[in-house]
Amino acid sequence: MKYSCSLEFILEIIESDVTVKGDFNGNIEGFASLADATEADLSFFYLEKYKQDLLKTKASVVLVPSDSKFLPQSGQTFLYVKNPSFDLAKICRAIEMDLIPEPKPGIHPSAYVHPSAKISPDAYIGPLCCIEEDAQIGAASLVSQITVGRGAKIGNGTKIFPQVIIGAYCVIGERNRLLEGSVIGSDGFGYIKLEGKHERLPQIGIVETAKNVDIGANTTIDRGRIGRTFIGEGTKIDNLVQIAHNVQIGKHCLLVSQSGIAGSTILKDNVILAGKSGVIGHLTIGENSTIGTMSVVINSLENDSHVIGFPALPKATFWRLISLKRKLPDLFKRFKDL
Repeated sequence: MKYSCSLEFILEIIESDVTVKGDFNGNIEGFASLADATEADLSFFYLEKYKQDLLKTKASVVLVPSDSKFLPQSGQTFLYVKNPSFDLAKICRAIEMDLIPEPKPGIHPSAYVHPSAKISPDAYIGPLCCIEEDAQIGAASLVSQITVGRGAKIGNGTKIFPQVIIGAYCVIGERNRLLEGSVIGSDGFGYIKLEGKHERLPQIGIVETAKNVDIGANTTIDRGRIGRTFIGEGTKIDNLVQIAHNVQIGKHCLLVSQSGIAGSTILKDNVILAGKSGVIGHLTIGENSTIGTMSVVINSLENDSHVIGFPALPKATFWRLISLKRKLPDLFKRFKDL
């Protein structure tokens, strides 16, 4: 992505202790990884595994850790900062506002808004949106092709990207970000088998999110059978995540892509689900716990648990078993020889 700005502009955004070394003199014209950067690009370095990329990079400006011993080459400038990744995020946030400015409040002519819906004068309702009966929308931004169901509520400062569906009576908190294609308030997967047939159990609950929640593209969150499915403050949900009916998620959790949670499970605060991990239903996962990638949790976990595998085991136990499995061929050979 190309975006021209001065080095002085970058330094103003960082707003923290920064040491400048080097002789680059010109505008920054783009942003790229160390390996892909070309002249006039800005990049960043924060992991030792990319040391060779740093030594070879053609980037003109590089954010590096303040304690780094690396020095710029001729024509380069290094900015020594406490946290290069976070400072890059601050720069990108400022640039994002210029590249994709917030639209002015108003309702696009192609949008449908039911006469009973209540829309803040500070809201933006974009093209082809559908706002159904009794919906309430605060000072939020709905980009385009978004459906807000009957009686649903959307808080101030929330931004909803194209083709998102908010189900009837669901509540979206303040300053949420709902990315493309996410579905909030779809039916929970509830059936009962009677006389050899699966009969649907009506799902009449809602989904509610607290403030500062992010929901990734094509993620689905089911409404409660009764009551609510709840997502706590500051929780961040990646793309392609499935959250079933009546799940309760605490504050500041991280759910990585393709993870899934079955119905009525409770995640307490600061839980991390790594990619492709899963939790079966009706469990409680204690706060500050981490579930490793491709793991399946089949029992409730205490606070500060760190598990991996299927069934999920404490990390130390899991890696000990892996080590022992690697020795099995030699052990069988020795047994056969005996």
